[in-house]
Amino acid sequence: MATIFDRVLLAKLETTKGTDAVPVVGTDAVRVRSFKVKKNTTAIDRKVVKQTMGALAHLIGKETVSIEIVAEIRGSGAAGTAPEVSPLLQACRLAETVVASTSVGYKPSTSTEKSASIYAYIDGLLWKLIGAVGTAKVDSSMDAVSIVTFSMQAAYAVPTVVAAPAGSVFDSTQPIVMSSATVVNDGAVIKVGKFGMDFGNDVQNHYITGENSFVVANRNPTLTLSKDSINTAAEWTALSAGTNTTFSAALGSVAGNICTITAPVMRKKDIAYAERAERDLVELTYGLYESASDDQFQILFT
Repeated sequence: MATIFDRVLLAKLETTKGTDAVPVVGTDAVRVRSFKVKKNTTAIDRKVVKQTMGALAHLIGKETVSIEIVAEIRGSGAAGTAPEVSPLLQACRLAETVVASTSVGYKPSTSTEKSASIYAYIDGLLWKLIGAVGTAKVDSSMDAVSIVTFSMQAAYAVPTVVAAPAGSVFDSTQPIVMSSATVVNDGAVIKVGKFGMDFGNDVQNHYITGENSFVVANRNPTLTLSKDSINTAAEWTALSAGTNTTFSAALGSVAGNICTITAPVMRKKDIAYAERAERDLVELTYGLYESASDDQFQILFT
């Protein structure tokens, strides 16, 4: 009988989209908090004339598979070496830029389209998501581990009975806790309780005879902030005026395990009041936009 201890997730970037990259535990294991696999099936109703109430049994149409992966945000431990989640980030249509011994950065890309082969071992089965692409959300809250949640999709392949492999090798770095973060909004350090960033990828299914694949067709990234109220109307004035601002959050302080998230142009879309510890807060939602081509945001590991 399979148990929760028999779960393993592997991910490897594909050389050719849709061709299995064959990830292995020694180099392609990703330490995750959780993952959930879901088969998505289209049920086709049969609308026919009958002499009795009720329908005839449905037929099966399109079949795809999706996986939600929750992973800790942490670097590889060596500046200039990509983190374990690199294949998943790149499969969210982010271009990777490596500066040897210094940094690994990820920015949205229009020209670069990559996919990943994801092997998910669960319940004594191996689910293979080949040609997987998707989107992701970053969440960082005070006194909590910062996480990234991936939502990936691929064509369905029948899972096979395979025991989870032993010998997974993971980076030894600790996850990043937001208590050490420096958050800068429009050049000034601000006090925030949490922030989140949604890649906003529009993942579409290309389904024709002989092909069932997914592509990131567009993006609309957003960022949310929860911060102390400043007791002025400045936030609402900026919302009405369509004022642009900037964002930067530096998570972590140890070389090889620092993650900095930046946005060069963002504009308020919504403001709502909240409260914590008898203080007024404002919950801000921003749209993220280009300063130059494909630079709505950057995730940089140093």
